[in-house]
Amino acid sequence: MNSTASTAWGVAGHDAVVEQLRRQVVVNQVRHATLLTGPAGVGKTTLVNAYLKALSCPEPPDRGAFCGECRSCRKIERGVHPDVQRFDLESQAAASARKGGLNRQITIDTARDVRAAAVMRPIEGRWRAVVIDDAETLAEPAQEALLKTLEEPPPSMLLFLLSDDQNALLPTIRSRCQIFDLRSVARETIETLLVERGATPDRAGELSRMALGRPGWALRALTKPALAEEHLADVEEALAWLGGDDYRRLITAVQQADRFGKHRNDTFERLTVLQTVWRDLILIGSGLTDRVTYITARDRMTTLAANWTLSDLHRAITAVQTCMNDLEANVRPRLAMETMVLQWPNR
Repeated sequence: MNSTASTAWGVAGHDAVVEQLRRQVVVNQVRHATLLTGPAGVGKTTLVNAYLKALSCPEPPDRGAFCGECRSCRKIERGVHPDVQRFDLESQAAASARKGGLNRQITIDTARDVRAAAVMRPIEGRWRAVVIDDAETLAEPAQEALLKTLEEPPPSMLLFLLSDDQNALLPTIRSRCQIFDLRSVARETIETLLVERGATPDRAGELSRMALGRPGWALRALTKPALAEEHLADVEEALAWLGGDDYRRLITAVQQADRFGKHRNDTFERLTVLQTVWRDLILIGSGLTDRVTYITARDRMTTLAANWTLSDLHRAITAVQTCMNDLEANVRPRLAMETMVLQWPNR
């Protein structure tokens, strides 16, 4: 497949996925349930919006495309289309606050709200779309309640589950969805996208490295410089964390664990940065210093890498991934974090 369809949809990378969805629009064989997986910022929401525009645009410039300028396309882009309803932890928290409670999982009450939204008839078009973001946080009772919607989908319903980790969902949920796993996008692709959006080549190169394969993150950082500054602060924090003694490492682990309940996404972002720093140390230890992500910290990382063998570094990066998997599986945050740092090599 060439990248024409992907370009027309405004999606960076994911050409094969775009082509499959575009063909569904062209031949009018739309699946009622779709699961999109991949890290936050990789393009899941952008892809869903593009798909819905292609389904709804009254005068597309080409088959399976959309104009992006009509009333329907603009409403979907702005998140105000009456036939598209979205649920996530943030919307649930707003509703829960009014009821006097908070939860870091999507609850059965929200799943019931999804069911109620799904059975409503579309107002402006042929389809009514329900999008569940943060689907990896669906509590098991909520997933079981959602099964009723998947087993007997209303004829005009389209359900989209957006998840960082598909394994967090029950096999019975996954088996009823078409699944697209969105992998990290090449740095060069993100850099080109940023230049097209007005970034200087130097800025595009800097942000494409920090994006870690996530074009959505890169685009947000282009318009919100504070996001890149926060990322660099996370890098400094990661270097201090892994460079500390055993006591300081455990204290930091406890602090991060205690923040997890209210700052889940921020914690995963910090762990992703931490994992990337360990990866850079592996590259340096392998003599591939020109391929590190965080060039500005290369000298300090070279000093740190000299303390450990490649086996030590591989054990450390595996421990970070295990911690992230444990947090996704609702293991107690303190246990997950403390276990992680205890696997790191000593200074």
